[in-house]
Amino acid sequence: MKPVGVIPWTEEFFGAVARRLVAATNGDFSNTLVIFPLRRAARHLCDRLAAMPGLDKPLLLPEIAAVGDWAAGIGASFAPSPPVMLDVLDRVAILYDIVREITAETDKPGDFPADMARFFPWGMELSERMEELFRHNVPGRDLAHLEGQVMPPAAALLSRLGTIHARYRERLMREGLATPGLCLALAAENAREAAARFADKTLFACGFAIPSGAEKALFAALWRQGNLEMLWHGDPALADPAGRVHFACLEQRRWLGELSARAVVLADGRPKRTRAKAGRDRPTLVLDADAANLSSKKLRFFEGHDLHAQLMALETCLTEAPDLEDTAIILPDTGLLSPVLHILPRKDVNISMGYPLSRSALARLLENILTLQETALRPGRYHWKELVALLRHPYLKMLRVGEDAPLRALFHDMEAALRQGGAFVDPFSPEAAGEPRTPPTPEAQELCRLALETCLTAFENVETPRALGRAVAGLCALLLDPGRCGDAWERFLIDAECLFRLASAVVPALTDGRLADAVLPRDTLFSLLRRLVADERAPFEAEPLTGLQVLGVLETRLLSFRRIYVLDAVEDKLPGSAPYEPLLPDPLRRLLSLPDARERDLVAAYNIYRLFFGAEEITLLYRTGAPGAGLFEEAKPSRSRYVEQLLWEEEKRLGRVLAPGEPPVSLIHLPLCPIPQADAAMPVTPAVAARRAACLEGKISATFLDAYLACPLRFFYKYLTPLAPLAEVAEEGDPAAVGVLAHETLREFFTPLLGRDIDAADLSATALGDLFEARAQGDAAFAALPPDGRLLLVRAARARLGAMAGALPRTTPLFLETELAASLDSGGRTCLLTGRADRVDRREEGVVIVDYKTGGVSGVPADVWADAAFFARLGEYHGTPGTPDAPELLEEAAVRFPSVQLPLYCWLYAASRGEAPADAVFVELRETGKEKPLFGPRCDPALREEAIARRIPELLTFLLRHLATATSFAPRPEPRRCAYCDYRPACGAAMR
Repeated sequence: MKPVGVIPWTEEFFGAVARRLVAATNGDFSNTLVIFPLRRAARHLCDRLAAMPGLDKPLLLPEIAAVGDWAAGIGASFAPSPPVMLDVLDRVAILYDIVREITAETDKPGDFPADMARFFPWGMELSERMEELFRHNVPGRDLAHLEGQVMPPAAALLSRLGTIHARYRERLMREGLATPGLCLALAAENAREAAARFADKTLFACGFAIPSGAEKALFAALWRQGNLEMLWHGDPALADPAGRVHFACLEQRRWLGELSARAVVLADGRPKRTRAKAGRDRPTLVLDADAANLSSKKLRFFEGHDLHAQLMALETCLTEAPDLEDTAIILPDTGLLSPVLHILPRKDVNISMGYPLSRSALARLLENILTLQETALRPGRYHWKELVALLRHPYLKMLRVGEDAPLRALFHDMEAALRQGGAFVDPFSPEAAGEPRTPPTPEAQELCRLALETCLTAFENVETPRALGRAVAGLCALLLDPGRCGDAWERFLIDAECLFRLASAVVPALTDGRLADAVLPRDTLFSLLRRLVADERAPFEAEPLTGLQVLGVLETRLLSFRRIYVLDAVEDKLPGSAPYEPLLPDPLRRLLSLPDARERDLVAAYNIYRLFFGAEEITLLYRTGAPGAGLFEEAKPSRSRYVEQLLWEEEKRLGRVLAPGEPPVSLIHLPLCPIPQADAAMPVTPAVAARRAACLEGKISATFLDAYLACPLRFFYKYLTPLAPLAEVAEEGDPAAVGVLAHETLREFFTPLLGRDIDAADLSATALGDLFEARAQGDAAFAALPPDGRLLLVRAARARLGAMAGALPRTTPLFLETELAASLDSGGRTCLLTGRADRVDRREEGVVIVDYKTGGVSGVPADVWADAAFFARLGEYHGTPGTPDAPELLEEAAVRFPSVQLPLYCWLYAASRGEAPADAVFVELRETGKEKPLFGPRCDPALREEAIARRIPELLTFLLRHLATATSFAPRPEPRRCAYCDYRPACGAAMR
């Protein structure tokens, strides 16, 4: 039997394999088979053979196979008949039949997931575990008494796992079916017979560090037969039985013990005599002084707060590198690929890692379609936000009619209409189409209808995987229609590959097979589609094989690079946390002789250390501040254990602990670019001044003045610019619409009572509530509320309107919805001030103006009217050019007068009717319904008359003068007001 050849991991693997093949066969590969763990290895070996000097060419290349394909062919040959390979859904269907049989036989079937809806997620897990048992060539076992350690359905399935595995295998064999795992198991079970078939061949198994159990059995039979030579890439100390092996190669040492084999170090294709390096520890077999450690490597560590800092450091390193030949960027997470592509130099780059279909724009479109169905009120009525997301998707907006893309304009009009409608909308209704800016052509309307039917109607009533697959196929057909997609897929190649994967892999998985016509709940069907999409990846073409390479950790297997950069080398990515398996958690895997987290960590350690030992320069970048986004990721990331190990080796070499920032560790310092504390105030330009003058020439309301008093900058955005708040559907109710409804109800209720002397005893709270409910039934805003919202609104309105009716003092209503207007001279300008009083009453003390408030009410302090000094300062302000804007005086006025509505109404009534009101009150409908007066009964009548006749006009004149002469509009931040301000994104003052 041949010794195991160990190619030191300081050497390039494929070049060493090529030299060994030539040395062992003298260049005659006619009867040679080379087996690798992965398909791409064939390309690298062929390149090394082509570049090998002294090898006569042309020549017949050896047969090169990936172990999965090779073993599957062997295993299939031992089946009773050529087997049909099953996809995952077919496997779940067979397992479902088996579990139903077992359920029928058991005395306590309660915990078994008997119906397909409950079984499906467990069936997907069970299918994976069956494949693992096949791959590792171990029989299933019944694991009893696991209640409390796993979920009840999992405990039930595990209690009969051995039975399920045996019946599953027996049924596959009986029906001429197979899976990749079963083929591998058949090859392992018939390893001697399989080995006999290759007795006349020269075989090489190259690069198998930690093979599966079935692969071990197959290789062991071939090796004992004497015609298989195994070539490993690892620690040369494996060749010394007494040597101390690097921990990443412990599984290789254990496999040597299982085979009772010896290992030899290969150099130039031939076994090399080795020497021992003396020391305090046990002798270590080495090739040279630096092969057993990393001290000769150029190590660099970059520690940054977040990914942006790492990317900046990586870009700097790539720019400063003398060349990028034989360089690799290692990405532990596929999510890093997109940001890395933006910082790569403009040179040929080989990306050898697949892009997950689940991260693509196509997956977002599918997710949007599924969410539309999951959140629909009923078939045909969809949530407006999800509809807007669908209309904004670029794949739909790019669909063409001839040379035009008409859906952009149509969808823009639809979005505007959706934002003005209810929470749930029929997208095919005329209301949803909105008012088009230009009449669409019939072809454009037909394309719009087709797009909506494909994305909405086709997915409404799917009940089987086949129906769901046909709906997805319809979406693919729409996007691939040559007459509608133009050259989009020629320009966006990654998107085109994702669409190809969806059409060629996901759709057949749904429409073919045993489960295609099974009636399943919608949630199960959508989960199935999401699972299939998550399993697909769009591969990049691995060209060129030289130069700068971008790879995942698994894609680096068997490859070596002179210079490597590992990005985001944190513990939760490298090696990362083991995925949670609800059916067979990690502590239970050893019960079935399946690899657990320890072996997974060894595989990760072998892959990364093989890279480290083969490189000359190692640069590790990691973050220590910004948390990850995964469910099980730490709140604060920690550097990977492999970074810690390299740092520890470096500290041992230096003989001291490295201080933060001490070479070779660099702290990434991003340039400090603080957000400048710019003044958020908007200056008055000539255009603004003209717009302001136009506003002052029109009617001026209390709302107008209150807006300026509360926040001049908000006033500027609202009245002096074309900015408008983003239209949003008020799903929880529109407060303004509720206020209008309450005002209309009270106006109708009090109309028959005009001129009558009434009090609370004369009002019927029930009649008032009935009137509100009757008016609400015909209100569009009320109809847009969900059923529970409508019920709550009616009940709240009955309670609060009833409280208002119960608190009504004796009064005589005189007018309802009364228009008030008067002119006021301010700085040489005559301004027309207007207002609308909800109700004007006559009471014992005189006329009282009543205003209903469904929102918050802020009263005016009672002592403000006696502060003659304050009003004197108001009167002294003239706002002449060159004088300051007196912001402190405006601030004081805003604090003392949160609203000028009631003071304005009092002055307007006195000026227009010739009678000074006795008072003005807010009726706070939001809470108790009680009246909150402006002056109150304790206010001296003379002071009240003075306030209405002189001080209120002084306040109004000050506001108008200040507004007319202000040189800028400054913000007046207030947390509660800013939180709900429509113009907060434009302002920015509240963010500081």
